Amino acid sequence: MFIKQVVIEGFKSYKDQTVLEPFSSKVNVVVGANGSGKSNFFHAIRFVLDDLFSSLSQEDRRALLHESVGHHVLSAYVEIVFDNGDGRLPVDRAEVRLRRSIGMKKDDYFLDKKHITKKEVANLLETAGFSRANPYYVVQQGKIAQMANMKDEQRLELLKEIGGTRVYEDRRRESVRVMEECQAKRAHIGDLISQLDEKLAELEAERAELQEYQKHDRRRRTLEYTIFDKELTRVRTEMEKLEEDKAAAAEKQGRMLDELAGARQKLKGLERDLKALGAQQKTLTAQKQELAVEKEAAQRKKASAELDVADLEDKLSGNEDTRARCEADLAALERSIVKKEEELEGVQQRLTAARGEQQRLRGELAGAERRLQALYDKSGRSAQFNTTAERDEWVRKEVAQLQRTQAQKEENRRGAAAALQAVQAEADELDARVAEVRELLQERDEGATRALQASESLLAQRNELLNTQRDLFLGQAELDGQKRQLEDDLHARERVLEGLGRDLSRGLNSVKRLTQELGLEGQVHGTMIELFDCRRELYTATEAVAGNSLFHVVVDSDDVALRLTDELNRGKCGRVSFMPLNRLNPGQVQYPEQFGNDAVPLLRRLKYDQKFDPAFRQVFGKTLVCRSLDVAAKVARETNLNCVTMEGDQVEQRGTFRGGYYDTNRSRIQAMKEIKDLRGKLDEHHKESRKVAKSLLDVQQRIPQVTNELQKLEAKRGATAEGSGPLRGELRTLEARVADAKKRAAAKQQLLDTIAQEIGNLQASVAAMEAELGTPLLGQLSAAEQAEVRRLQPQVAQLQEELEAAKAQQLEVEATAAALDAELSQNLREQRRDLQDRLAAVSSSVDAATLQARQRELAQAQAAVAEVSARQAAVEKEAEAAAREAKDKAAERDRLKATEQSESLAQQDEQSTLQKANDRLAMQRLKKGDLERRIRELGSLPDEAYEKYRGAALKRLQQELAQVNAELKKFGHINKKALDQYVNFTEQRDELQRRKEENDRGDEKIRQLIDTLDARKDEAIERTFKGVAKQFRDIFSQLVPGGRGELVMQKRLGGGGEDGENDDPESGAAAVGGKQGALEKYSGVKVKVSFGGGETMSMKQLSGGQKTLVALALIFAIQACDPAPFYLFDEIDAALDPQYRTTVAKMLGRQAAREREPAQFIVTTFHPQIVNVADKIYGVSHTNRLSRIDVINRADALTFLESEERRARAAQARGGAATAGTGGGTGGASAAAAAAAAAAARRKGKAPATSSDLRARAEAEAEVTDMDED
Repeated sequence: MFIKQVVIEGFKSYKDQTVLEPFSSKVNVVVGANGSGKSNFFHAIRFVLDDLFSSLSQEDRRALLHESVGHHVLSAYVEIVFDNGDGRLPVDRAEVRLRRSIGMKKDDYFLDKKHITKKEVANLLETAGFSRANPYYVVQQGKIAQMANMKDEQRLELLKEIGGTRVYEDRRRESVRVMEECQAKRAHIGDLISQLDEKLAELEAERAELQEYQKHDRRRRTLEYTIFDKELTRVRTEMEKLEEDKAAAAEKQGRMLDELAGARQKLKGLERDLKALGAQQKTLTAQKQELAVEKEAAQRKKASAELDVADLEDKLSGNEDTRARCEADLAALERSIVKKEEELEGVQQRLTAARGEQQRLRGELAGAERRLQALYDKSGRSAQFNTTAERDEWVRKEVAQLQRTQAQKEENRRGAAAALQAVQAEADELDARVAEVRELLQERDEGATRALQASESLLAQRNELLNTQRDLFLGQAELDGQKRQLEDDLHARERVLEGLGRDLSRGLNSVKRLTQELGLEGQVHGTMIELFDCRRELYTATEAVAGNSLFHVVVDSDDVALRLTDELNRGKCGRVSFMPLNRLNPGQVQYPEQFGNDAVPLLRRLKYDQKFDPAFRQVFGKTLVCRSLDVAAKVARETNLNCVTMEGDQVEQRGTFRGGYYDTNRSRIQAMKEIKDLRGKLDEHHKESRKVAKSLLDVQQRIPQVTNELQKLEAKRGATAEGSGPLRGELRTLEARVADAKKRAAAKQQLLDTIAQEIGNLQASVAAMEAELGTPLLGQLSAAEQAEVRRLQPQVAQLQEELEAAKAQQLEVEATAAALDAELSQNLREQRRDLQDRLAAVSSSVDAATLQARQRELAQAQAAVAEVSARQAAVEKEAEAAAREAKDKAAERDRLKATEQSESLAQQDEQSTLQKANDRLAMQRLKKGDLERRIRELGSLPDEAYEKYRGAALKRLQQELAQVNAELKKFGHINKKALDQYVNFTEQRDELQRRKEENDRGDEKIRQLIDTLDARKDEAIERTFKGVAKQFRDIFSQLVPGGRGELVMQKRLGGGGEDGENDDPESGAAAVGGKQGALEKYSGVKVKVSFGGGETMSMKQLSGGQKTLVALALIFAIQACDPAPFYLFDEIDAALDPQYRTTVAKMLGRQAAREREPAQFIVTTFHPQIVNVADKIYGVSHTNRLSRIDVINRADALTFLESEERRARAAQARGGAATAGTGGGTGGASAAAAAAAAAAARRKGKAPATSSDLRARAEAEAEVTDMDED
């Protein structure tokens, strides 16, 4: 384990986050000028390891935070990354991060980013080998000098601290304190025992006279017991008789009360029924009136529908003939149109074929004529031209002329093609518009049909909504009547609770309101009477026990109760008692089991949520329900619990009786239960009413919407009918234009074909002439050409005849097609359009669908009239039944009232009789209780006392009692408590004697413990001294070759004289073993050393450098006895001579490189010896009050140290105050500052310092030093 990395931010001079490059696991050296931040770096590590900054006040934390001009850091942290490859830290990770973070009000530790406590950090480090008793893994500046100047006694204390003897000393001091306390207690107990012995001697003389007095007193008590027992037996017999009489009277009264309660309950039910019947009759009367109005409206609607249907039927019958004729004519005309269109299609096919045939014949004729003419022209060329050249010249001119003609024809053809395309585009556009108009007409027709269907649907929907509205009105009226009845019943039940008092009633109502306003629904649970249920038979008993506690409000906590109380006081809203569950803690009651079912806990008969158990145990926990009043009195007397009977009579644990008549009809629990039921029903009615009201509102909103939609559809149908006429006219115009465009297109196409044929002829002529170019100029045609002429002449004649015939046929077919087209467009189709318009006009005025819709409305109106009539009959029947039932119940009510009055008078008489019996019985109970009390006061009696005077007469017993009392008067002066005091004092003396013996034994044990602790402390000192002395001897010989160093333990001489010493550390340590009591066995540890074979010297004889070396050897020895994984040394070589610095550096290198338990060293120094053995070197720089640490190379570090050494020598030469390694004089300050500033400029602000920067600063300081030396 070793320190791998350190991260600092905001700590002292390290403001910005400083992340050091990972340390070497061996020797690491930190160099830097005084005041640059080396010590702050060491403090940062110790800050995390908690050996120097264990407890920080706010001022201490503020001092550790970085402070610069005009700005103060608010928090800081230092994080150490440990390499835990050896698992020394009990954390299952190879790398462990320990961070300490502080602020103005915080001081926290984090292990791998998880928060831990200081104690956990200390335990973690102690587990890793950092002992609290041996903090020498960190050696700060001044520690070496302090140890070099230690006295012998201080070295002994150091060994004690390392050896852990402080624990033994603390335990010894505690043991001595306990032993002194025991001695004080023993002395006090001895004094008490002496006082008790004197008191017992005085009481011994009074014992004989007291025994005579006790003899007469026993007889007196025996006589009194017998007299009291006889009187008690007589009283019990009398009480039994009274109990029997009372039971009979109570049973009779109970029967009468039950009958009276039953009658009253029936009477109450009849009153409710009569009230409900009255409300029902009022509702039925209102319904009859509403139904009469509704029936009248339905009849009016029915009459209106009948008139509409009759009118539509008349109109429909008048138009039916016209519709039939139009439809028949239209059907015949459609057949004619189809026939003519089929004929026209056939004629157009023939016309197309004729045109094609004529075109073919024209082409063949033109070709034959061209060839024949070419042969004629060729045969005459010899006569026309003298030479071939003349002929060719003429041919070329002819070809050019033909080509110009051909170009003109091409231009004509393009113009004709463009015209044809324009006509065709016009025709296509007109066709598209025709299709569009036809589609619009079809959509309008379909829209009209859909609108009619939608109108019928909306009409049916509106009628259904009107019926639903009517039903909802009726339902709402019925719910309102039921609500009024429930509210009346609720007010009647609430009047039962009016006895609570005005303040309490106002307070409870205010608590309910405040609970909702303050959002405390889950914390305020209501009154106790609302939170439980029980059998009806227990209502009286429960009310008698709880009283007004039934109306205490149960809340979660006293905070809620206080908040509500403040609001009640602020608003003057009444008074309420609260039961905060967090404050209620009634004890558990041990209920008796010996009484069986005669006495059971009332709490177990109540049903409630267990979270309210503290409140119910508080009120009912100490009460038992008993079968009778006698059982209640007995149970209360024997169990110290309160008791109550089913009738509500109470017997308290103090013996108080409370009871009397309870009117069960005024039961508050029953009233509250009925109130809860009624409120629940009212809530349901409210919900249902809101639901009906919402449905009614929806229906009322929907009816105008449907009516508006219906009106819109009617308007749409009218607009559709009005817009169809113009569209039909437009369609006729468009169809005529389409026909004209198609005719023009055909003509354009024919012209285009003619031009194309002419161009073909021209091209053939040009080709023939061009073929003649260059041929010989012959006087006649060749034989083949002559044969071709003979063949072409008849062929041309025949083709001309065929062409004429084809033209005649085409003209005939065109005439037929024109006649058919004129018949269709100008006659038949016009007739069809007229018939369609007439038929549409007839259909738009009235149709069967409209009639059917009106007939459906008539049927609905007739059904509505029938339904209202049926409901009228049902309401009449229900009203008659309600009237009969009300009459019967009124008669029954009158009879029950008479019965109730007579039974009430009889019950009052019986109650008076029972009260007298209760009074006599109560008197006898008082006598019985008094006699039992006097018997109990007699105390314990001998066994013979219960039988000795059992048969004696009461008069004789009273005479003997008078004689005994006269004898007892003679002993008026006696101390009646002498015997008790004697026994009591004897017991006290024995107890004190026992305690004294215990203290004696404890004192001996404590003395043994002190001796054991002394021995263990001496063993620890001896063991520690042996280990340190051995290591000191070895390490000193390594640091001083040829030298010898010893530690000598000094023993304290007996009697406190001068100390003795043992020069042999081994034998000296072993010889120390005798016990010296509480006195210290050792007085100090002396150091004796020899350098280079010289004489042995003590510390007083050594120079400063030698003392420093001895102190270092002692520190290394202590560390070797209790090794740590790493060490922090701050300028430990400052006062050493150069040769010893080298040996110290070599020792550090050996310890870091050893195979077993190697150690990591982090050292600051101003000398090159340790730098030469370092594995990694860090340089500390300081700029603008900010410190930085960076890795540098060995050469730069040595250069810097040399410059520092020259500065120190220059300062000494000038007589400055600074000494080597402890301060920088002012002579080189300006040059060093300039070099540092230049380096800072090169680093551009926050770049880390480099080895070149340190070298520059060292050279600048060296120059200043040389100047000072000159």
